Amino acid sequence: MANNRYSISENLEEFQQGIQEGLSQGLDLIGTTYGDGRWIASYQDTPNNTAFASVSSASELAQVVEQQWQVGGYRLTNVEYGDGTWFGTFEENSGANNYSIANSFTEFQQDISQLWNKGWELVDVEYGDGVWFGTFSDVPGLNAYTTATSNGEFKENIENMWNQGYDLIDIEYGDGIWFGTFQQDSSITSGAIGGNTFDELVGNFQQQYGNQGWELVDVEYGDGGWLGVMEKEVPQNPFENPTLYPLALELGLQEIEVMKDVLSVDYNYIII
Repeated sequence: MANNRYSISENLEEFQQGIQEGLSQGLDLIGTTYGDGRWIASYQDTPNNTAFASVSSASELAQVVEQQWQVGGYRLTNVEYGDGTWFGTFEENSGANNYSIANSFTEFQQDISQLWNKGWELVDVEYGDGVWFGTFSDVPGLNAYTTATSNGEFKENIENMWNQGYDLIDIEYGDGIWFGTFQQDSSITSGAIGGNTFDELVGNFQQQYGNQGWELVDVEYGDGGWLGVMEKEVPQNPFENPTLYPLALELGLQEIEVMKDVLSVDYNYIII
């Protein structure tokens, strides 16, 4: 996976300037977080084109999303609310996506079920100004979520989802509720790490997992603490993955042909 970078700002103007600098250096914005009075941007050095938009309401952000649908450009991948601002992260050519806006948590859960039935998968959740905003994509794999009203309960729920074969991809705290989004994805394994401050969270991550192939892909502030989502790529065995099997078979046959040549030429063995 790509290397992580971060930028931290005390105000929105400085935050946006920092993102522009990161994008100009070839970094890609993968997510934003507002917590404890600070804006935090997460980057990776991936070969994607990303962009952002900041507006004053969820409905305005929805308008930006739909404008991008019409021009066939960027797709919403991450949403953050902080200090009266809705901040959307977009990625170019990231596939089809959708969104939902709900004024209550019950309504939001109903929206999720309806969009699941239409083939959409939940990839990001944000709460702000009394509104639940969900971002959906057409990614493959089973999708699920869990909620809790305390850190301890949330951690137990995450462990239960891991035991069921789901990977944590996004966390949100809003209106006293912890919300975890999960996906079944054989290409990654996920983890979580916490800290009383963002600096402590990053320090814990670097000390415990920094040299083991893990990447910190999402962070959230809630209930006086920070929680981060980690991902690590899982090496794929093509003979165990049906979508890769034809390629693996072809490569295997090519290897056999090469071995035939080596054996017949160098050692005069007869290959039947």
